[in-house]
Amino acid sequence: MKTPRIIIVVIFSMLYTTGICATHSDSQLHKTRKQTEQQAKFVYKLLEVSSAAKKVKASKDINVKSLYRAANDLYQNALMFIDDEKSDEAAESLFHATEMLFRAVKLAEKQRIVGDEDRRQFELRLNSINSLLSALQRIGEEKGVTEKTDRVKSMADAEIANAQALMKTGQPFSARKVIDSVYVEIKTAISELRNGDTLVRSLHFETKKDEYLYELDRNDTHIMLVTLLLEEKMENKKTRERAQKFLNKAAVLRKEAEEYAEKGDYQKAVEICEQSTKEIVRAIRSAGLFIPG
Repeated sequence: MKTPRIIIVVIFSMLYTTGICATHSDSQLHKTRKQTEQQAKFVYKLLEVSSAAKKVKASKDINVKSLYRAANDLYQNALMFIDDEKSDEAAESLFHATEMLFRAVKLAEKQRIVGDEDRRQFELRLNSINSLLSALQRIGEEKGVTEKTDRVKSMADAEIANAQALMKTGQPFSARKVIDSVYVEIKTAISELRNGDTLVRSLHFETKKDEYLYELDRNDTHIMLVTLLLEEKMENKKTRERAQKFLNKAAVLRKEAEEYAEKGDYQKAVEICEQSTKEIVRAIRSAGLFIPG
């Protein structure tokens, strides 16, 4: 059961009154053995049974664990000082043991927040993958090529399992790289089925016109993804209004790019077409689905 925050406050107050959390001063020195032993009892509870200790012990971060070990070492030193009738030295060690523990708690809390955000981002990516897989299978059935789409799904399932394993072992960056790679593979497969040709092509263009045609195709692919991924989500009025703002801007930019292309200014057309695609990506993300780009 989670220890209520008020208990931590009480412990802090008790430690403060015994001098452990206070700054160094003459009043903290020259304590009797009995006073120091009382301090040691509080520090023991803080290190072993408090909610702060539970947070630290649950952390897998090596720096948190190092700080906790240092706090325990200081506590053990304090016990030896008490046995040797060195109360002042014992009080000093207890002070630093407490300080070290709360440094560990602060770091563990920071790591937990970062970890929560990593998991949230991973889940967003995974939701997008699942939506794409559903779309892929639906298209496969429509075109009678389920054998091909099943192969892609099997690959995706294996990579998703790999990404989930990486998350469990504390490797969110590697997990995201795997998920993003799977996303690209599925999106490419969908594009091939929709367009009837392979979209894997060189990014070394002979002319600016070739590059423009590539960016135009990317823009078309992302427009297709809006239909595939957001069909149900766009039924929600707020989601639709939020996404539509980006889509409207994307449409204006697309038209502007086409106008530059008609004039032969393919450099400008490429730049504006890329901006249009980015707005479509924002529209999809605004609906709660992550896609790279």
